[in-house]
Amino acid sequence: MRVKLERSGGFANVRRSVTVDAAALAPDRAVELRDLLAAAGLDTLPEDPPPRPGHPDRFVYRLTLEDEAGARSVSVSEDTASEPLRHLIDWLQGTAES
Repeated sequence: MRVKLERSGGFANVRRSVTVDAAALAPDRAVELRDLLAAAGLDTLPEDPPPRPGHPDRFVYRLTLEDEAGARSVSVSEDTASEPLRHLIDWLQGTAES
């Protein structure tokens, strides 16, 4: 299973992308990733939600999950992301930085 996180937007519109492969993680970190994915409920989010007017400098996150079932991508803006989804985003960014 692989998860790709792409961030765009913000004041300077600097794009950032990280990919985390569960197979390359320590077993406890792979379980943590699976738990965060389950809590985030990616399967309930629309692939491309309608844009929200009045928020031009917000970050937009696109998450792509690739597993044995195929690939699925969803997008969410920073101001509409649920708490579990924000935890997942933070975890992915932190894992890529370490």
